[in-house]
Amino acid sequence: MKLSFAEKAGYGVGALGKDMACGIVNTFLMFYFTDVVGLAPAFLGVLFMAARIWDAINDPMAGWLVDNTRGRMGKFRPWILAGTLSNTAVLLVLFSNPSIRGAGQYVFYSVVYILWGMTYTLEDISYWSMIPALADDEAERNTISVIPRIFAAAGNVAVGSFGLAVVSAMGKVAPGALPTRAQQATGFFWLAVFIGVAFVVTNVATVVFVREKVVVRDERKFRFGEIFTTIARNDQLVVIVVAMALYTLAINLTSSLGIYWFKYDVGDEMLYGTFYLAAGGAQVLAMLLFPAFARRFTRRNVFILSAVLPIAGYAALYIVGRTVGNNIALLATAGVVLFFGFGFSLVLTSVMLADAVDYGEWKLGARSESIVFSMQTFMVKFAMALSGLVTGVGLAAFGFVANTPQSAGALTGIRLLMFAVPVVLLAASLAIYLKGYRLNGAYFAEIKEELEKRRASHA
Repeated sequence: MKLSFAEKAGYGVGALGKDMACGIVNTFLMFYFTDVVGLAPAFLGVLFMAARIWDAINDPMAGWLVDNTRGRMGKFRPWILAGTLSNTAVLLVLFSNPSIRGAGQYVFYSVVYILWGMTYTLEDISYWSMIPALADDEAERNTISVIPRIFAAAGNVAVGSFGLAVVSAMGKVAPGALPTRAQQATGFFWLAVFIGVAFVVTNVATVVFVREKVVVRDERKFRFGEIFTTIARNDQLVVIVVAMALYTLAINLTSSLGIYWFKYDVGDEMLYGTFYLAAGGAQVLAMLLFPAFARRFTRRNVFILSAVLPIAGYAALYIVGRTVGNNIALLATAGVVLFFGFGFSLVLTSVMLADAVDYGEWKLGARSESIVFSMQTFMVKFAMALSGLVTGVGLAAFGFVANTPQSAGALTGIRLLMFAVPVVLLAASLAIYLKGYRLNGAYFAEIKEELEKRRASHA
């Protein structure tokens, strides 16, 4: 079965606003907390990690809730709407910078950040869980997975490229002047408002234009106690989660450390926007080319490429930064190589999880889209948290002091966290994938054929 253009566009556009909302948190929240609000980086690292420990429980529970939803709007759309509205409200509070100080400030931001993660979970799980319910054909599923990833990348690129410019404009920073903390606080709040509006509008479009296509008759509900056994018994899901969690952590370290590296090592934080625009464009191009690459080289070989290219990109970016400094053309070229590989990985995550849904149905006798895709949401937030922990604790350990010229030790720490750690993570991710992932070729084709026979017998 194939989706119409309106259905594909309606589904894809939801990722634009969703990833803009995620992008402002992923790219700027640590910087906002340390350089604008004035919170201690080590505390933030612990907070981000603690929130994700809670998500390890909360995200699968949300998946269970979605999978057990039955109604006129289907499984997914009610929760997309509810998650969007609640997460937007929390996002505005997160960047509101109230006049609370002292211990109360730390408590306030801890509570709001945890609420942000919980509300984002509802929308994100519901949204991505729709992919295996929209198509069961491999080629169509590849295409459907690419479209929202392109919109998602566009959202991230927009925030990363133009976010600081919007902050400066809305904070009324004079051209060439250094912004005050008050100006940045105002600017970040209005950036959050713009993103919140985009989030609501785009996800309402998804709810209006998209319906589930793959419906399993007599689908049973999952018992609460089956949440974690469903995950653990799906061995291919476990491989995907471990491999892609490491990969996503590498990406998020780059996002978290990027602005620090440009501000304190390269010496010009505004170059970050130009760099991100070029790199993000390469990421979008990789997503557009993914179906053709997958047909020509197989998904397995594309995954290998998705790890090798970023490793080469990190090496090039480090060399450029240490030799010619702020040459934006060379920095952007290295970023293009880096993010082209990232683009492949984002699409691969979605299609592999969609395949894991089918594998789980074949192996366990029950289909669990949202429980499976809750792992994607958890991976993203786990990577955000662990990158926050590594960034916060790492910066503190190397002697980082916000808004001052950094010591040699602090700059060395930024470089290690920005370059060396992601390379190790990518190599580990590739090794795990090559060793454990089996949903390729004839083996997976046999699984799909058997599933079709089972579904036909229950029709």
